[in-house]
Amino acid sequence: MKRFFLLQALISLLIAGPAIAKDADMCGEYTSVDIGETRVEMGSKATFIHFRSATQMFATESSRFHQLSGQCTGGAMVYADGGVEAEGLCAVEDTEGDVLTYAFTQGRTAREGKFMRKGGTGKFANARETGWYKPVSLNGEVTTGNWGGKGTCK
Repeated sequence: MKRFFLLQALISLLIAGPAIAKDADMCGEYTSVDIGETRVEMGSKATFIHFRSATQMFATESSRFHQLSGQCTGGAMVYADGGVEAEGLCAVEDTEGDVLTYAFTQGRTAREGKFMRKGGTGKFANARETGWYKPVSLNGEVTTGNWGGKGTCK
């Protein structure tokens, strides 16, 4: 029960908040499914959660970032006041087998996150763009959201 509450608190903070970008900056959507977590109580004021998720990214069909799938892992510190800080890494693969890696972060008071592409293989070898992601829906262990940023769509 406590595990469920902390995970719900984390997701609620990720979902809450105003829209962060104009439609012109939006590139696509993503789906993330929780596939595992480990909690570590850090005293009475904070809990660290290590998580893994399966993720899929979608964009326009002409984008090289359309239909990518893979896994993410990371950690989140959940504070007694409901604040959350999170960071992680993802590796996703396209239908041709090229891999894109990216890091993501969310600050304690932020209602959205930031990502930074780290490169990868093939067409993603030199990908270094940065952008935003915004969770918009939670259905059990499935989170869906939007992603984008200036120059991150193609």
